[in-house]
Amino acid sequence: MNKETHESLVRLKIGIAVLISIFITGTVGFYYIEGAASYLDAFYFTLVTVSTVGYGDITPVTPEGKILASVMIIMGVGAVFVVIPTFFEFIVKKEITEVLKLPEERSLLENHVIVCGWGKVGKTIVDELTASRKKFAVIESNSQRIKHLVDRDFIVIEGDARSESILEKANITKANILFATLDDAANVFIVLTAKILNPKIEIISKVDYTNNEAKLTKAGADHIINCHKIGAKHMLDFVDS
Repeated sequence: MNKETHESLVRLKIGIAVLISIFITGTVGFYYIEGAASYLDAFYFTLVTVSTVGYGDITPVTPEGKILASVMIIMGVGAVFVVIPTFFEFIVKKEITEVLKLPEERSLLENHVIVCGWGKVGKTIVDELTASRKKFAVIESNSQRIKHLVDRDFIVIEGDARSESILEKANITKANILFATLDDAANVFIVLTAKILNPKIEIISKVDYTNNEAKLTKAGADHIINCHKIGAKHMLDFVDS
């Protein structure tokens, strides 16, 4: 759920809560002030007042009742004008996102993992995170890869993981771990930027060339993994056995 959809949902919940409060207040108020025969009559009185359809069989008689009716009309109409447009806005945005398969604009996750890049290493990490049911967001710039990620209902932020704004959209300040899986030069920038934005985050970076390990360490990487070296050693294990 992106930020705009989340804000629409919050407005919708607030509007509905206000409407419910208005109906409760109106029902109780008209029951005691106007001396309605029952709470059902008082609720009906409130409904007619808020909907502004006009009074027919019943009308407020006492000054207090007229004041309450006036307040109900003003507050009720205002709340309805908030709830109805927000409701349709929320539904339409949700349908558009589902139909067009759009990536997230901003992650609302907390205590999560950020995976920068969905290449060979990134795919494996995502598969493992999915299997272990960890919360994660993927940052990816390739449109085809983004489509695959969205089709699998993953949270994906479209953009360059080296960018502060993109990392912020992945909610890096609330993240626990970041995987940098791009090339060495990009990973150095990612690690450096990530540590500036969240000094406490644990960063695991892939490295292709051994001579770049020192640069990643200075940039702030907590763990550096040379996948080629590890793969070669694993292959040699078969020779030793």
